[in-house]
Amino acid sequence: MIMKKRILILLLVLPFVLTACTQGKITYVGDSPNVALLIAKRGDMNFNDSAIIGLKKSEHDHGTVLTVLEHNNQAENYEKVFLEAAKGYNHVIMMSSMMKGTLEKHAADYPDVKFLMYDGEVDWSKGNLKNVYCIVYRANEAAYLAGYLAASMSETNKIGFVGGIENDNIRDFAVGYLKGARHKNPDIQIDVKYAQSFSDAEKGKEIARGMVDNGADIIFAAAGGVNTGVLEVLAEKNRWMIGVDCDQYANFMAANQKHLAKHILTSVTKDISGALYQAIDNYTKREVITGETKTVGLKEGGVSLAKNNYYQQMVPQDVQNEINDLEQKIAAGEVAVPSVRTLTPEEIQALIDSVRPK
Repeated sequence: MIMKKRILILLLVLPFVLTACTQGKITYVGDSPNVALLIAKRGDMNFNDSAIIGLKKSEHDHGTVLTVLEHNNQAENYEKVFLEAAKGYNHVIMMSSMMKGTLEKHAADYPDVKFLMYDGEVDWSKGNLKNVYCIVYRANEAAYLAGYLAASMSETNKIGFVGGIENDNIRDFAVGYLKGARHKNPDIQIDVKYAQSFSDAEKGKEIARGMVDNGADIIFAAAGGVNTGVLEVLAEKNRWMIGVDCDQYANFMAANQKHLAKHILTSVTKDISGALYQAIDNYTKREVITGETKTVGLKEGGVSLAKNNYYQQMVPQDVQNEINDLEQKIAAGEVAVPSVRTLTPEEIQALIDSVRPK
């Protein structure tokens, strides 16, 4: 009788044990996917456009059916585009963590849909998110190199940082940039401003003019479409911009805008098109894994400083050598780069205050 009770208890408990064990990594064997790409807006010449490039290549190589849905970074559009995608596609990719809350709320309602959050991470404790996969970039590492470069090249000892909407991803660029610049020059002065937009080019112009008028001769802009406004002012004033997310010099050259491209010294890049192409390639040819977060930085080739021909032409060889050495040390863990995710708000503010222009 006792044995029968034990067996009964085991049968009742076993399903819950099995469920608990499968909340982590889940592997799917894929077919050719219908992909919905959820972005802010086309035409930013960096983050969003790079995603489209990667998936267009997948469309050509794998027969992927790609639909691009734009939400314009408007909160009222997040749920609308998410539900449209989830109801009609088997693979949904969200660019950045702006839609984090929407994904956490609805992912479990569509168990057959594979969701990829690019450049952001869900709170895994919020419900059943086993059909979600996240990619997070240690962009602070490449931004550290950009800060070192800017401090090395500045003739005024004043540089700037323009962020888009102030969130953890953008602040991580700022933290890396500030720390890298101070590594090279402890006395460097850095003006930090946020446009609170990823599309307002006029706001970018306004901020850039103020920084240049105050002496900044190099500005790292991590602000999506705002970057175009920053770049136009820097071209007018004959100053440098450091771009973001992709090789913006190459993009502007490809768009036949050499007059702007020649003012982009380098860019802090993320492997956007390649990573998304690989995600679909895994799904169509082998498998796609969900239920976990992948974090990549300099060591994994997930982020980098664009060292194109123009960079090699404009940056003195001794500075290039220093940056190459620093890059290797960061990848090897010999130089630790702080992140907004490990610093307190007070520590971040203290860092900004310590480099504020006088």
